[in-house]
Amino acid sequence: MKKLTELSLTNIPAGLPVLVTGASGGIGREICRALGKLRVPVIMACRSERRFADTYGEILKEIPDFKASFLQLDLNASASVTEAVNRLKGVELAGIVNNAGTMERHFSLSPDGPETTMNVNYHNTRLLNQLLLPQVARGGSIVFTTSLTRRRWRTAHIPATVTEKSFGQLTTYALSKAWITRFASEFKEEGEKYGVRVNCADPGVVDSSMIRMDRWFDPLADILFRPLIRTPRNGAVPAMRALLSSETGRIFTLRSSLPNS
Repeated sequence: MKKLTELSLTNIPAGLPVLVTGASGGIGREICRALGKLRVPVIMACRSERRFADTYGEILKEIPDFKASFLQLDLNASASVTEAVNRLKGVELAGIVNNAGTMERHFSLSPDGPETTMNVNYHNTRLLNQLLLPQVARGGSIVFTTSLTRRRWRTAHIPATVTEKSFGQLTTYALSKAWITRFASEFKEEGEKYGVRVNCADPGVVDSSMIRMDRWFDPLADILFRPLIRTPRNGAVPAMRALLSSETGRIFTLRSSLPNS
C-alpha cells in the first residue's frame, strides 16, 4: 500500500492545475495537501469561499508555496455547474478529482428537480465532467468517487429516479454511487478520444461528517466504531492513486486496483 508521501507525479501533465471538488471537506483537504506537496496547482471547488480560505490557509502553513485558487461550485444546482464551467473557460486542466458528495438524511428535491443525493453525487457530477472533458489535457486524468455500497444495486436495470416513497438514506446514497460508477465505466471511452484516463476511487468508510446518520445510536457508534474507521488522509490515498495511475477504467481502493464493473 502506498502512502500519500510515497506517490510521485509521473502520469499527469506538469504545470497544469487539478480541479478538486469538495476541496474543503476532510478527504478533499487531504487530496489538496497531497497535490501541494507534489507542487501541483489546485483549483479548489467549494460551495463556500470562507471554507476555501480556511482550508487554503491551513495547507499554506504546512506548504508555503502551495498554489490554489477558489472556484464557487454547488453541485446541487446545474446553474452553478454551468457558471463554474464558464469561469474555467480557456483553462487547461491536468485532471479532475470528483470528491464532493452528500448522503442526505431526509428526502428533498433539488432546485433542478431530482432528489438531492442523486443530483449531487450523480446528475451534476456527470454534467460537470461532460462539459469539462475537452479542457483536460492529453495525458490527463479524471477520478470519480465511488463506494462499496454501490454493490447494493448490481442488477442491470436500476432506478433512475428517487421518490419520497422509495427514498432511504443509505439505499439512495448507494444508488447514486452505482450510477456514477456506471457512468465512469462508459465515460472511459469518451476520455480515450481525448487521451484522458478515467478511473474511480473507493475511499472506504472515512471518519467524516458524512458517516453521521443523525440517529439515536450515533454516540454509541462513535465510541464503538469510529476508532476503527479510516482517517481522511488514508481516505485520500485511493483518489491520488487513481489520479496518478497510468491505468484507465479501474476502481482504486486503499490497497488494490480492480476493473471497473
